[in-house]
This record gives sequence, C-alpha cells and structure tokens, in this order.
Amino acid sequence: MHTDVCNIHRRRVAHFLSAALLCLGILSVPTLQLQAQPQSGAATDDAPWFGLMLPPPFQPHMLPAIVGDRGPTPAMVPAGEERFTELEGEAIWEDLVSVVEFSKQSRAEREIGSGQLWGRISGFPSGARTVEWVVEQFKATGIADTRIQTFKQSPNASFWMPLSWELRIKGNAAFGPGSQDVVLETAMPLSPSRLPDGRLSGTLVYVGEGSPAELAHIDVRGKIAVQQVTPQAHMVFERETTVPRAQDMFKRGAIAVINIMDQPGNEMAKDFNNCGGPCFNVGGRDGTFLEAALNKAAEAGALDVMQAELTLETESFTNLSATNGVAVIPGRDSEEVIVINAHVDAWFDGAGDNGDGVAVQIALARHFAKPENQPSRTFVFVASAGHHSSGLNGPSNFIALNPELAANTVVALNIEHVAQRNFSPARSQFEDGYREYIADVGEAPIVAGITNSAPFIEGLFVEGVQRYGTNFVSGTSTMASGEGGGYRDLSAPIVTTMQAPPLYHTSGEVLEAISVPGLERMARFLAYFIKELDKAPRESIMP
Repeated sequence: MHTDVCNIHRRRVAHFLSAALLCLGILSVPTLQLQAQPQSGAATDDAPWFGLMLPPPFQPHMLPAIVGDRGPTPAMVPAGEERFTELEGEAIWEDLVSVVEFSKQSRAEREIGSGQLWGRISGFPSGARTVEWVVEQFKATGIADTRIQTFKQSPNASFWMPLSWELRIKGNAAFGPGSQDVVLETAMPLSPSRLPDGRLSGTLVYVGEGSPAELAHIDVRGKIAVQQVTPQAHMVFERETTVPRAQDMFKRGAIAVINIMDQPGNEMAKDFNNCGGPCFNVGGRDGTFLEAALNKAAEAGALDVMQAELTLETESFTNLSATNGVAVIPGRDSEEVIVINAHVDAWFDGAGDNGDGVAVQIALARHFAKPENQPSRTFVFVASAGHHSSGLNGPSNFIALNPELAANTVVALNIEHVAQRNFSPARSQFEDGYREYIADVGEAPIVAGITNSAPFIEGLFVEGVQRYGTNFVSGTSTMASGEGGGYRDLSAPIVTTMQAPPLYHTSGEVLEAISVPGLERMARFLAYFIKELDKAPRESIMP
C-alpha cells in the first residue's frame, strides 16, 4: 500500500512540472492526431473499472510517438561531395522501405505461430529472403564477387520462440458494475518463459521497481508480481536491474512477473531474458491502465480480487540454418581487408534495428563499387544473420567460412541502428497520467565504440561531427556489443556505431521513426571515415 501511494506522488510531481513548463512557454507541443482513444470522463466508483480509460487496441506498424511539422535538420554536404548522389537520404530511404517490407511480409504470412511476433528472423524464410535481396543490390552495383553463405545453428543451441499468448486482467464487480475482462494486447512473453499446461492464473501484486527495500514490505508468494521499468533510453541499460529483480521475486515465491514498460504509445517491447520464470512485458498505455487499476483497487480494498490469467504456447527450435550475404571489392594495392558489417535480422518492423544500418551499408557498396572510388585495400561487405537468433551468429560464421579474408582484416566496422529520430517525454496527455513522447529535430545519440582506442580512429569521429553534423556522444568507448562482438576472434580492432533510442526492440521501430537526413548524415560520414581508414598506414589503425 505504501508503494502505491509513493508511486502516485511521483507521477503527480512529474505532471506538475510538465504542466508548469507548458504554462511558462518553455515546453511547447503541437496539437496533432494521437493514436489513442479519447479521454473518458472523471473516474467514478459506479463505472466499469473505476471509470478509468481502457487502453487502446494494439496497432502494428504504427509510430507510438508524435512527429510534428518540424522535420530533422538537413544533412551537411561538404563542398565537392554533392556528386555522391548514391549517398543522398531519399535514395537510402527507398532501400529502407524495401527492407522493412520483409518484416511486414513475415507478419502477413504468420511466419511465427499466430503472427503476434514478426520480423526478419534468421533461421526462417524472412531472414533468408532479406539476405538474398541485399545480395541482389550488391550485384546491381557491379560488384563481381558476391556470395550467399549458409551455416548451421551451433550444436546444442536452442532458439526459444513464443507462438501465441495472452495476458488477461480479470474483471470483477468490485471494480465497478460492468467491469469485463481486459486483454493487454501489448503483452510480450520473454525468453525462455513457459507455463504449466500453457495457462496460469493468480492475484496481482504491485512491487514498484522491485528493489529489495520495496520487497521487504510486500509478500509476493503465490502471486503475479507487477514491476515498473522506466528506461532512461535504450532498454539494454535496464537489463542489469530488471532481470535480477525479477529473478529475486521468483526466489521469494512469485509465480510470474509482469514488467510495465514506461515506453511511448502502446507498443510491444521484446527485451530482457532469463527472468527466472514466466515473465511478460506490457507497453506504455497498457501499463498505465494496469498501474492505475491496481492503485484504484488498493483504494477500494479490492486488491485481493485483482487477478490475471496468462496463456502461452512456445517452441524451441534446433538444427536451423541461416545465411550471410557477402560482397568483395578487391583493393587496388593491398590484400588487407576492411570489413563493413550490418546485420539484416530484426524483431517487428525493425526500421531502426537494423533496417537503417542495412540501407546505409547498401549505399556505401554503391559508392565504392564505382571505378573512381575503388579502394586501395580490399573492402568486404557482410550482410550478417543471426543477431537475434540463438546459435546463428553471422560474424563468427563469416570468419569460419572466409579464413583468408578474416586473416587479412585490419579493421571491422559494424553499422547498427544509426538514423532513428530522437524522442523524449513531452507532457501528460491523458487523465490517467500517461506521458506522450515527441520527436525533436535531431537523431538519437550515437555511441562510437573503438575496441583498441586508436587515436587516429577516435579523431575521425571528431571530424565527423564537424564535417557532417553526426550526433555522436562526446565520450569515447571501447564498446563492441551487438553484432560487433562476433568479430572478437579477429586480430583487428572493431569499430561500432550504435544508437540507444527508446524504441529499440519494440514494435514502434517503424519507418516514421527514421530520419531521412540522418540516413544521409551517416552514409556520408561513413564513406569519408572508410576512405580515411583505407589511406591510413596499418600502424595508425593498429597502434
């Protein structure tokens, strides 16, 4: 009960500050069409569900945030680079649309079970089709050496997938006359959740952020614990707290955990694994409703009848195979290799992770395939598979299948979600306290990871900000997470460019989330970056 009161107070303070900024004119939000139900009247005890507004239906392929009339800042094009039309944002956008279409096809064909989960999935037809299309684009540039390389899933690896599921909040007259069951359509089961006989029911208990201090006052035994997760940006940053706290709740006797994701709109969020038991995420609007209903039930003394019913069908896939797409541009003067990687697979539409990276990679292949841009070193473009599929790692299999190219590699560049617009909370739009997110005129910050911290390479990123206006974070990093990690067996530095936006691994990562000038910004910067690497002596790259 104490946790519920604290949570209400926290939200009221945030809403008061937001309203004050609006009144002072410091925060201005345009009036736009919103993808949500209209507000209901004031909450009353004699209306269904305490008079709360029910969450809107889940809408696939829809941006869950506001995009106003102020578009992204135009791309900066240094003098003399106007002729590189293959690096223009609109051209890259066309390829991005084609990449995302493979995800939409996956959903339309119900490639995975009921079709609730979709994407470009390595080990399944959608992943293979995407790689084949990318290789066709490589061939169309005139690159003679293109390859589709098939590899098998690692022995003993198992790829867990949810086939169908439901998270139902049970209605009860104690919540107001006419309170029917509410299905939270953004529910997303997390690997490797399983339910006995495919079904589980239990009483809900709200645990706030699930910290030890909170759980010391809350009994979760035999109950479904509801945990609040408020990502500061990328959900990756929440894994170190969210997952251990879920595991702790199962150790304390919880029978399932629901993570309320404080995210834009009403989207599905596929992140966090190994919670220690049945674990589901729910999206922003669904989560706001669930939290508000629990608070109202607490006020009404009806928490003991606040129940949920979970259903889940899963399958673990083994003996899968996947493909990488490879294109090789021989160097004029050297057999030394620069690898340029972008992973093709994705959850949901995957316009940002990693459709934008693939589209930029294709633009770079077009650029360097031109005779006047032939490199000194050999360039190898890898459209890699398996980033999200257990046992199907594209980079490590590229190394195994191409030992000579791997042995000659002097640097591996990984292009991974690089052009999403920047979204941030704007204001409280609804009576229940849900916060809308809105885009600004820039792209989400991009981390530049350089595993060997080579000063020469670090300096190129500084130049990138000055020449092209790229939004790299100001601090240095040795990060090689994501697809870059698969190249750690190389005796060469790994360079990774990666954004950390709030739509990562969600169904809201749609085309409208991508900045067309941002695509151009990164393509032009990376073309310059790669040319400078190509000219640099080996000792500058590998000091």
